[in-house]
Amino acid sequence: MSRRLTRSAGLIGAATLASRVLGLVRDQVQAGLFGTSDAMDAFVIATRIPTLLRDLFAEGAMSAAFVPTFTRYLTKDGRAAAWRLGSQVVNALLVVTGALVVLGIIFAKPLATAYAGDYSKTPGKLELTISLTRLNMPFLSLVAVAAAFMGMLNALRRFFVPASSPAMYNVVFILCAVLFYPVFMHFGVPIMSLTVGMLLGGVAQIVVQWPMLRREGSSIRVTPDCARCWC
Repeated sequence: MSRRLTRSAGLIGAATLASRVLGLVRDQVQAGLFGTSDAMDAFVIATRIPTLLRDLFAEGAMSAAFVPTFTRYLTKDGRAAAWRLGSQVVNALLVVTGALVVLGIIFAKPLATAYAGDYSKTPGKLELTISLTRLNMPFLSLVAVAAAFMGMLNALRRFFVPASSPAMYNVVFILCAVLFYPVFMHFGVPIMSLTVGMLLGGVAQIVVQWPMLRREGSSIRVTPDCARCWC
């Protein structure tokens, strides 16, 4: 038992270290491509809104409430009941975060103005921030589902794959930033390469965990079933 615990701790530590190192590389890539430009300022603000909602909603609440509940279902009611709970939670997350995404897109202008009203002094800077905010908002739904998958795998005592998902996010982000930079430079909006990296990185966090969930017998159905999501 202690050997297994030590091995799991080592794998989590390695995955976390890889994520931190890749996060540093990601920051260096962003700095190398955009430095302290107006476009980079706009992207930082446009990222802050969905990231703040992620910290408050997706990750914190998920760890505090969902993981213990999912574990209890596994222990007392079996995997079938636990997977039903997982499906309901994923569906509920998609409904709630989807609504927040829509609201964020609709109210991107006042939100961006509240965060960075001074950007209006530089021609085009506030407008770019608003556009990037709208494009970045779907990241909230992606990271919420990824956090749910992470919680389920942790409850099943599968730690390495969920711990490595942030590293996968960073890898995809870095690749997109580098590969799409010249593409979007051609259209005059190179900062879009970071938005693409952010969104595809969110998708990657889900994709990397899904095979493990399937191997564990997941029967999650990602289809809206509001009657069951809220019961």
